Amino acid sequence: MMATTHTAHHSTSTKTTPTHWGRRLSLTATLIIGALGLNACGPNVPDPTEAAQQFADQLATEDLIGLTDLALTADSMDPAALADAVEELERFSLTVHLDSAEVDDSDGDEVTATANYTVTWDLTPGNDETEEQQGDDEKTSETWSYPTQAHLVWDDETQAWQPHLTASTLVPGLADGGRVDVVVDQAQRGTIRDGEDNALAMERPVQRIGIDKSHVVQALSQGGAEPTAADIEETLTESATDLAEALDLDPEAFVDRTLAAGERAWVEFIVLRDDEDTDIPMDDIAQIQGAMTMEDTVVLGPSRTFARSLLGTYGEPNAEQIEASDGEFTAGVPTGLTGLQRMYNEQLGGTDGLNISVDNAEATHEPASGEEVSFQRDVVDGQSITTTLHSDVQQLAEEMIDDAEVPAGLVVVRPSDGHILAAADGPAETSWPLAITGTYPPGSTFKIVTALAMLRNGMTPETTVSCPQTMTIDGTEISNFEGYPFEYLGEITLADAIAQSCNTSFVSQWEELAPEDIHDAAVALGLVEDPVTGYTGAFLGSVPTDVEGTQHAAGLFGQGLVQASPLGMATVAASVAAGQTVPPVLVTDPQVDPAQNENLPGTAPLTEDEAATLQELMAGPVEHGTVPILQEVPGAPVYAKTGTAEYIDDGEDLAHTWIMATHGDLAVSLFYTEGFAGAQTNGPVLQEFLTELEAIIPSAG
Repeated sequence: MMATTHTAHHSTSTKTTPTHWGRRLSLTATLIIGALGLNACGPNVPDPTEAAQQFADQLATEDLIGLTDLALTADSMDPAALADAVEELERFSLTVHLDSAEVDDSDGDEVTATANYTVTWDLTPGNDETEEQQGDDEKTSETWSYPTQAHLVWDDETQAWQPHLTASTLVPGLADGGRVDVVVDQAQRGTIRDGEDNALAMERPVQRIGIDKSHVVQALSQGGAEPTAADIEETLTESATDLAEALDLDPEAFVDRTLAAGERAWVEFIVLRDDEDTDIPMDDIAQIQGAMTMEDTVVLGPSRTFARSLLGTYGEPNAEQIEASDGEFTAGVPTGLTGLQRMYNEQLGGTDGLNISVDNAEATHEPASGEEVSFQRDVVDGQSITTTLHSDVQQLAEEMIDDAEVPAGLVVVRPSDGHILAAADGPAETSWPLAITGTYPPGSTFKIVTALAMLRNGMTPETTVSCPQTMTIDGTEISNFEGYPFEYLGEITLADAIAQSCNTSFVSQWEELAPEDIHDAAVALGLVEDPVTGYTGAFLGSVPTDVEGTQHAAGLFGQGLVQASPLGMATVAASVAAGQTVPPVLVTDPQVDPAQNENLPGTAPLTEDEAATLQELMAGPVEHGTVPILQEVPGAPVYAKTGTAEYIDDGEDLAHTWIMATHGDLAVSLFYTEGFAGAQTNGPVLQEFLTELEAIIPSAG
């Protein structure tokens, strides 16, 4: 009599990514499945579905350890041997889906069933299979799926279905004694390039320097006697101390690190560039027992500090970075960690090639069943990204503020196209992008924004404005800076108010100009929130409209709640020079459209006539105002505005200092978090910078 067919409901078992293939396997346990759904005219056996599903569950457990709970047929493959055979697949998570389970037609005494499965390996790079990430990973996940079969045999003695395990059960075409090979063809990471198509961030040679503890143990053992733990600790302490001192590192920290590492571990002290500018004490290292250098390559910029905060870093994340990445980073997987390396990691990284194949060269038997499966993914090298940076200008900008005593930022924007030619952070050890993300009150440089609102309110450069030494707004006294020239107090022109930087002339407009007027003027000059520059997190400025009284008055000369970055004030200067709103941009490939900003073009875009008048006003500080030193700059005339924004820190009166300027087709902003005043602190530095910059990019060119 023909056996009745029993079909399984669809069910899936998933194994999380293993860290090793186990050996603790036992086949002593027997699962007894009760007689369910017996067929009156078929063999007296239960539906094999439950047993087939449990077999799928066990195959999908970590290290195949689940097979210890399931009895297999006597002639099944040893699960430990199968674990060895597929060891190279351990990095990928596994899902085994039961498609069907049917009792076979048979005229013999043995009752068998066939279970059909779909096996799926998740090949997504860096996938750690956390529940929280699965939804995000679906869009970019990659899987390798194939059908496979398993046979089950009914055992009358135990009254249970026993699965028959072969190598091809999990990987069709794999024979006993064979193995699965996984070969990764690593993609070449794309480079980050400057506006002249020079490589900035790329693979560069380095020397990894550290102590190989196994070499120390080996050296101490050369006499034949086994070294004592005390001997090893003493030698390692001496070696670590000598190496740290040779590298100008903290000996105590590296002694502790060396002693805490494994008995034969490699303990890395530092990675240094292998170039003519880096002095590596090779002779000293060679004399230290256990100390070694190893050649390698690392993705680096042209120098240790060159545009560091912009280009970012690439490498394996540490524990702290992994924890803060919200699932973006995976231990042991190199990736873009900061800056452009992180923002454009997918494009730069490309896709590694992957070849998975069955190797039965050392197989002891023919494959049990199934057509041999394989997987191949061609390598796709990463694509380069192109920035607007000008390497020589960036280098010069960094040199200007490398030795700054306080955090500083220097930005250069080209007004004709909005390209950011330089965005330098100082001093040299500064590792965050102050120049393009810093938020500070812009001080009197913001008077150019207020001046635009005043022009729109009917004034001209020759309009007379009042400049008293002090003015009181809602009980708060606002004064001019100490040392303000006496001869420019009283009734003066708007042009003189800009040239001499009279605070009260602008404060006096607090009832004439609404906060919306100032906001619209700022937008017209490019000072907008959420700019589209190609650099995530870039900030230009913030000019609130929900202010009144003293806060509104203070904002008119760049204090109060008004905020800007060095990039933002360079953008204001660039807009004045260009005669139109200039949205700055840092990346050109992939193409970035900085105009795709809901805040642009604003309700009242900047006109050429307005910009020409503002440029006329910015001539005053250089010609007869706060910063005549800029007259010494060769080439085209320099137009500028200085700024100082006072603040209190721990009861001490301090000041942020600013200057912004235009010189030919260049707009520059220089900022120090602390200084005396924009004219005195920033003016001389800007004069030197523009003078040297003239040799790189002629202002009349």
